[in-house]
Amino acid sequence: MVTHTLVFSFPADMTEADRDRFFQEGSALVLGSGLAESYEHRRHIPLVDDVGEVLAPVFVASAIAQVRCRDLDAMRRLFAYPALGAFVQRWQRQFPYQAVTINSQD
Repeated sequence: MVTHTLVFSFPADMTEADRDRFFQEGSALVLGSGLAESYEHRRHIPLVDDVGEVLAPVFVASAIAQVRCRDLDAMRRLFAYPALGAFVQRWQRQFPYQAVTINSQD
C-alpha cells in the first residue's frame, strides 16, 4: 500500500463551508476513480501558541488529507486521471491554496 499525504494551507477567504465542499468533492472524485483504496481528511486544530506559525509563517497548515492506493502504478494512474486535474485547476482558480505532499509506503 502506498500513501499520498497532503498538507493544505487554505487562503483566509475560503470559508468552512467551502472547505467542506472541497473535501466532499475531492473524496468522491478520488474514491470514484476506482484507483484509491481510501481517502481521509482532517482539519488542523490551531493552538493559542501554535509553533507552526512561529517556525513556518509562510505556510500555516489548514488540513491534511491521505489517499491510499494499492501500489505505485495505481497512484500514478490516479495522478494522471483527467477529472482530478480539472478538480485541482477549478479549486485553485477559486481559492489559490498551497499544498505540501509526501508519498510513503505502508
